[in-house]
This record gives sequence, C-alpha cells and structure tokens, in this order.
Amino acid sequence: MLMYRRQITKIIIFMSATLASALSWSIVNIGEDLELEGYVKAYNIIKNGASLFHDGELTHQRNTAQLEGKYYFLRDGELFNRFSAGPIDEATFTFLGRAVYDAAYDIRDSYDVLNDRGKEEYKIREAFVDIVMAPFSLRLGRQQVVWGETDNFRALDVINPLDRTWHGTRESWEDIRIPLWMARGIWDIGKIATFDETFLEIILIPDDFQANKVATKYPRPWAFRGIGLQDEDANSVLIGNTLHDLNVTVIDGAPDERKFSNMQGGFRFKGIWNDIDFSINYFHGFSQTTGVKVRSAGLDNLGAFNTVVETVNPRINVFGVTASFSEDRYTQSVFRLESTITSGVPVAIAPGAPHRANPNGNSFDTARQSVVMVGVDRPTWIPALNSLRTFFISTQFFWRRYLDYNNYYRGSFYDVRPAVVNGSTVPDHFVSVNEDKIDQDEFVITFSASTSYGAAGLWKPLFVFAYDPRSTGAYNKIKMEYLYSKHLVFAAEQHLYWRVSGSDQGPWGLGSYLGESGIRRNETVFTATYQF
Repeated sequence: MLMYRRQITKIIIFMSATLASALSWSIVNIGEDLELEGYVKAYNIIKNGASLFHDGELTHQRNTAQLEGKYYFLRDGELFNRFSAGPIDEATFTFLGRAVYDAAYDIRDSYDVLNDRGKEEYKIREAFVDIVMAPFSLRLGRQQVVWGETDNFRALDVINPLDRTWHGTRESWEDIRIPLWMARGIWDIGKIATFDETFLEIILIPDDFQANKVATKYPRPWAFRGIGLQDEDANSVLIGNTLHDLNVTVIDGAPDERKFSNMQGGFRFKGIWNDIDFSINYFHGFSQTTGVKVRSAGLDNLGAFNTVVETVNPRINVFGVTASFSEDRYTQSVFRLESTITSGVPVAIAPGAPHRANPNGNSFDTARQSVVMVGVDRPTWIPALNSLRTFFISTQFFWRRYLDYNNYYRGSFYDVRPAVVNGSTVPDHFVSVNEDKIDQDEFVITFSASTSYGAAGLWKPLFVFAYDPRSTGAYNKIKMEYLYSKHLVFAAEQHLYWRVSGSDQGPWGLGSYLGESGIRRNETVFTATYQF
C-alpha cells in the first residue's frame, strides 16, 4: 500500500510540475550572464502487435524534463566582470540535465519482473567549459561530438556510443548519444591557398570508454533478444542427439581506462574547396559494439556443457572523408558524400568453422569494413499536394562492405528455440542457434519528405521510408506535428515495420526481424511537448 501511494505521489508531482510549466511564462535569461532553455515532454507509445491498431498495448508513458543552461563567466577578457583574463576572450559553462519517469512501469503488471530498471533517470548529461582565445577554442568536460553527413545511420558518427535501451535508434540521436568526458580543441585557420574557412579539430578521451547500451531483459520495451523465443534464455546444448545443460561464465574484457595506452582520440580537418564543403577525419578508439571470445568450452564429469566467454571491445581505426556540394544551376540540389574505412570491427565465427576461418579457436575475429553514403537533398514544388510551400526531399544510399570477408562471419541475431531431441520437444529446455550470416555487401536506401501547411505553417507532416534490399526489410514513419503555440507542440506518428520476403535478418534493424510475428514493432506514438 505504501509503495502504491509513493507511485501515485510521483505521478501527481510530475503532472503538477508539467502543468505549472505550461501555465507560466518561462524564464530564458537570468541577469546578463545566465541563459536557460529546455522542455517538458510526455511521450506515449502503443505497440500495435500483429497488425495496425490490433491488440494494442501501452509500452511507454515516458515523461521527460530537460533543462540546458549556459553561464557566461568570462566576457570581453574579464572574469566575473571584475578580473582581467589576459588573452582569453570568452569562457562559458554549459550544462544539460534530464529527468525521466516512465509511468508504464507502474501501470503494467508485466513490467514488475524488471525491478523498475529503466523506469527512472536523473542525470546531468552534459557539463563542459568552453574557452575562446582566438583563433583557438577549447571545450573540456562531458560532451557530444558529431562528425559526418549521414542521417539515422552511422559511418563517421562513432565517437559517442548510443543508448538503445529505451527505443532502439528510433529517437533523435542527440537524445540517445552517451556523452563522454573529453577535451575538444579547434584551431580556426581560415584561408589556406585555395581552401577557405578551414579549421582543425582535435579530440582526446583520456579515460572514459563506454559501449553501446542494449536492453536484453524481457519484457522491457525494445529488449534485444534476436528472433525466436523472446522470454526465454538458452539453457541447453544439443550435441548429436544428446541434450546437455549449459553453464556460461562471462568475463568482462572492457578496456582498462586507467592505462595511458587506452586513450582514445582523433582529428578532423574541414574546409571549402571550389564550393565543396569537405572534411578529412581520423579516429583511434575502441569498438562500441561488443564482441565475444570463447575462452573454453566442453563437457564436465557430470555431463554439463561449460563455456567461458570474454566480452571484448577491440581497437578500431576509422579513416573517413565527407563532402557536400550545392548545385544550384541544373538540379537545385545538395549532394552529400561520406565514406569510411574501419579496422577492428568485431565479428562472430560460426560454430564448426574450419581452422582456416577460426585459427584462434575462439569463434571471434576482427574485420575491415568500408562504408559509402551518397545523399541528395532538394526542396521541391509538388502543387497537387501543397500549393503554398515546397517539400524538403532527402534520399540516401548506404553501401557497407567487409573488405576481408569470411563466409563463416555471423551477426548477433540468435534464435532461441525449444530443444528437440529425436523429434520430441523437451520441456523447459531451450537452445540457441545463430543463423545470421553476414553478407559481404550490405545496402540500405532511405527516403524522407516533409513540408508544412496552414497560414503560418503550423502543421508539419513527415514521411520516412527505409529499405534493405538484401533482407527485404523496410521501415515507415508517418508523423504529423502541430505547433499549437511557440511553446506547445503536439505530434502523432505511426511506425510500421515490413518484412517482404526471405529469412535474412539484415544488419540495419529495419523490418527484417522486427516484422516477425510476435516481435513486430508497429507503434502508434502521441507526444506533447512544452518548450522554452
């Protein structure tokens, strides 16, 4: 009873705070040196299940309050408007805090087994100091660094890991990147020969490594369990026609941040050449995708199959270039290019692979991988659909290739199945099978279109489509946003996942496995945001 009252109290407090914010005039400036901005958002997601609007169930009722502030403690060479700061022109302190409460964990009894993990979040996401001493600037602290020209898929944007525990990668990446403690310096060079507006950016991450976060505990929303049974773990191994109990010991092999040799860092040189905005990039770090090495495996005297595995995040080297060009004469389009070559990408090796494919006997390898993205953006008149405003149309083509391909490479989509011996299902025994073969060449195509309607453009529809031609998986998002006022925004959207044909799971997390019966993630989303 006491716990129930506490839960109700949290809901009342949060709703009261939200209502108070919506009815008051928010303060943006406090004095001359402090600026504040932020939002309060209610985010409701209903999973549609097998078909649209069928067997709907509430999976999220996520309430978020975010506040960002900037404090100018040094202006025009004076610290706190009192002391001389010498050659330093300006310095600011920026922080971004976020508080989250998901009421679905209190509403749904099925979430009780999660022990409230994922229900709440209270943290300072970013906190850094900017120091400007022209032509140099330095940012120190917990921050995000974004490189590249791609949307929704990553090539060069590899410095900050992603938190996929809440809603996969279906949210703004600004909200799901994991900020890291680092130093970022920029030298504003200016003109060099035929290059204009050049600058050199250097980043250093001394002791803050984090891997991508993925939820694995069912029934947490968007828990990554591969295909097959979603609420069971593999507890058995089938060798021949004999079933053995499975015992797994996991060793954490994450990089030791205390070692000087485990620092991460990189640079970006950016400029304009003949109207082409380009950059040259390099990052030396650790893979944010975690691989698994098999240290030992075999039967013990009692007939149980024991295996010891180690999680690893190998060193990676990412070389990349970007370019964008606005062609106004013939196509009125912006062309974008991003290309990378990465070494050290972790991959699994299929069980039973020959020695040449698995020379270390640990079912693990690292690969070299290239990515090429070509994108085109264009404002386009479509009078039949909108006689007043243009549509912003954007399309991207991704090609990812394993340069030293191995036919025994496997992905991470494990299928958990009931154990079957001699044609009979063994109760309470489950085995894991990995049939997720990695293709040497992987592709995805994206398309989006947006515009605005109404006298002041207050209605903003968005259409997004992504398609993987190899796995024939596809994803749609249809969204309508309404700007009720300069502070209050409402939105409704529908996410659709399609699996056209075939059994290839695909690497992109589109409709391939998410379109499977029992896993399909069609969702209806309603959002109310108060922003200032």
